[in-house]
Amino acid sequence: MIPQPRFNCRLGETEQNRLLARLENHFDWRADSWRYLWLNGVRLGRLNEKWLERVEQDWPGRLEEKPDGIYLFTDNWLSMGDSLQHMAQGWHQLGHLSGWRNEKFDATDNAGNALFALERAAFRPLGLMSQAVHINGLTEHNGEWVFWIGRRSPFKAVDPNKLDNLVGGGIASGESIQEAMLREGGEEAGLDAGLLQNLPCRSRRLSVRPVSRGLHNELLHIFDVVLPPDVVPENQDGEVAEFKRMGVAELAAAMCDGLLMNDAMIATLDAFARYGLLDETHGLAKWLAATQKMKL
Repeated sequence: MIPQPRFNCRLGETEQNRLLARLENHFDWRADSWRYLWLNGVRLGRLNEKWLERVEQDWPGRLEEKPDGIYLFTDNWLSMGDSLQHMAQGWHQLGHLSGWRNEKFDATDNAGNALFALERAAFRPLGLMSQAVHINGLTEHNGEWVFWIGRRSPFKAVDPNKLDNLVGGGIASGESIQEAMLREGGEEAGLDAGLLQNLPCRSRRLSVRPVSRGLHNELLHIFDVVLPPDVVPENQDGEVAEFKRMGVAELAAAMCDGLLMNDAMIATLDAFARYGLLDETHGLAKWLAATQKMKL
């Protein structure tokens, strides 16, 4: 029987103040500067001025501008996906849209039903909500509970060498949350499915922040896995340079110094909150609580 993590410490006020300041700085996206994007009458995204202008110029179908946003219409959701894909491909070919992956994500409604699939690189320009899985890895080492943290490959196009959760990755079109968690766990950390298949999703948090390509709007499905001391993660897909164990104090300092990826910080702080490492009355805990209620 693998013991469950038990922490007997709590972050100090100074560390919590620094973490809150970092979150407020990186996730300040000033909602009033973005226009709502309505697709077939459903509010699904947000556009900044740059991408609003491109959509108005390049959308091939019916378009209406109203006080509450810009509306795009097609005959059905399949046609919507095809039209958006065609528009995004044009942006890519003209050099307006970088990071093309030839991978698709599903755009979903508020109930989680998939409406259409679209190249993942187009989600940020349109402010559409993507979804990802994150796994916090914990283990007991030298008499204390620590986190397994990955360092991204120096060859990654986005955030090379940044620290990350044990596992983190997007949910592909047509893939379930559980399937994505098992796949990413195997690819990124070499974890056997037997360690992961019964893991419950511990939390869901919405990460929204402005990025160079538009609006990062991602629903994080957060899991915890407790690894036996003799299990050492091993990357399989070349995306992680190394894994290392980090205690709470070291990991908190790394987050304060901006060494962790933004979404990895949210997933890690989610675990910190659940394991009693944060003061529930501090603004940091309140900020985190709000991420479970945010609506785009």
